[in-house]
Amino acid sequence: MLFLLSIFSCTTPEPTERPLIWQGQVFADIPVDGVGGLTVGELTVHDMNGDVVATGVQPDPESPSTWQIPLPGDPEDVELRISGPEQLTTVWRTTLPEHRAFWFSGTFFAAKEATMMPVWDTLSEMLGEPLAQTAGARLYGETLALTDDDLEAWTDATVTVYDADGGVHPAITLSTTDEGLLELSDETTGPVSAFTVTDLPSGPLRLVIDASDGRHVVMDYNAEDGDLLSAFAFTLPEKR
Repeated sequence: MLFLLSIFSCTTPEPTERPLIWQGQVFADIPVDGVGGLTVGELTVHDMNGDVVATGVQPDPESPSTWQIPLPGDPEDVELRISGPEQLTTVWRTTLPEHRAFWFSGTFFAAKEATMMPVWDTLSEMLGEPLAQTAGARLYGETLALTDDDLEAWTDATVTVYDADGGVHPAITLSTTDEGLLELSDETTGPVSAFTVTDLPSGPLRLVIDASDGRHVVMDYNAEDGDLLSAFAFTLPEKR
């Protein structure tokens, strides 16, 4: 069983005069006590066609873990690709803000390879067979239930990734025990707390989540070999 890797995500828009920027601290690993900022690395913003639309810069030599993204001025669905010397290239799906904005510390990070690999090694032990680990992409997510209805909806939810060639990749789903550990989930273990898929092909991928109350979520990625596709702090849409 695994300890749950936990992260909360949010942004606070603050309209102001030009130049239009989006700025905040990027962490060098999953934000827990003692984790510092990403001071050496790269942050690029790609549109959903895979084209680079912006490159992050470090505007303050006194605070090199603060990154700034120039904004085009119109909201746009994008991928943030964050990498570093010890980190897996971590891919975040988000929308660029329309106005000058700041994200909270811990919203974005690049997960260290040394942090994530033991997760998949332990899952292999739990499954009793090796998880496929090639040069392909991997997806890891954690659920963030905002209401009791969400907890019920995540119970026995299904998580699947589809590739552009028609391949179907069911996720391994995990639930949290009373001791705060993760176990393989089924209809008896309570709500899904985390999910992962490994050995995904490069190219367009679609994450589809079907909650048990009928809510449905779709998220698209453009994966490259070695990527960690982030679905941390994943929330369901409001129940109608």
